[in-house]
Amino acid sequence: MSNNNELALLQELEDKQALREVSTLFARALDRADGSLLASLFADGAQVSIGAFSGPASEFVAASVSPAGLERSFHSVSNEFYQIDGDSARGEVYVIDVATWNTADGKTDTLIGGRYVDEYSKVGGAWKIARRTFAHEWNMSFPTTTVWDEGLFGMIKLRGTRGKDDPIYTILGAQA
Repeated sequence: MSNNNELALLQELEDKQALREVSTLFARALDRADGSLLASLFADGAQVSIGAFSGPASEFVAASVSPAGLERSFHSVSNEFYQIDGDSARGEVYVIDVATWNTADGKTDTLIGGRYVDEYSKVGGAWKIARRTFAHEWNMSFPTTTVWDEGLFGMIKLRGTRGKDDPIYTILGAQA
C-alpha cells in the first residue's frame, strides 16, 4: 500500500470516528438537556426533521432542551454507517430512545426506535450535522413501572439527571 493510500485510509478512519462522536454527543446533549453542546453539533443553517418538529436546528435545540413533561430520557445509538466525500458526508445511525413523560394521566414510559438519516459537513476541521431526519421504525408506550427506592434500585444513589448536575459533568468538568 502506498503512503498516499495509507494517508487516505487514515483520514477516512479519523473522519468516521469523528462522525461517531457527533452521534454520541447528540445523544448526551438530548439526555442531559445540554443546549450549548447540542447547538455545537450543527452547521450554520442546519435543518432538522424529527417527529412533530421540522425546521432550523437552532429552533430544534431550543425545543429539545426542556420539552414539556419530559422527566428523563436515554438515547442509545448504534449501527452507524457513513459515506464520506471530501468535506461532506451522508450517514445512517440507528437510535433507541427510552423516556419517561409526566402526563395528566400519570407517568408514561415510551420506547422509540428508528434511524437518523443525515447529511454532514466539515466546518473548520470539525464534522457538523447539516441535515438530520428521523425515520421512525417502531414505538411502545405504557404506564411507568419505575422503582427508585426499593431493593437493589434503592441502593443505587448515583443517578443520571437532565442538566449540569449529571455525573458526567462532575467527572469530565469543562471537557464534557
